[in-house]
Amino acid sequence: MPSYKVVDDITRVREEPLSIRGAVGVYTQWLVSRDDGSKYAVRRQVVKPGGKAPLHRHAYAETFIVLRGVGRMTVDNETIDVKPGMCIFVKPNTPHSIINVGNEDLELITVISYEEDMSIDVLE
Repeated sequence: MPSYKVVDDITRVREEPLSIRGAVGVYTQWLVSRDDGSKYAVRRQVVKPGGKAPLHRHAYAETFIVLRGVGRMTVDNETIDVKPGMCIFVKPNTPHSIINVGNEDLELITVISYEEDMSIDVLE
């Protein structure tokens, strides 16, 4: 296995729908994962207009970097209007959700830590 990985075009990485109950219009592309020998994952996520990831929590930390579009996150009972240039860090086991409230795709880079328990607890 090489000691590095290059992704020439992150928009062309295989896309998969977010597979948690209640998720609508959210797609994930795994850019870096444990398959690459990493202790964290880097993902490109796209939330279509009106799409959402429902309120949920998990044992891993998650960082959201907003590249394009507008959305609304709920993090631990606080509402955050997100826009390009923002970075939101969510600690492990903190309830959070995201919805695209705009008319264009909400594009994010998300980084998650790998933990022993990678399960997701949907709260709504």
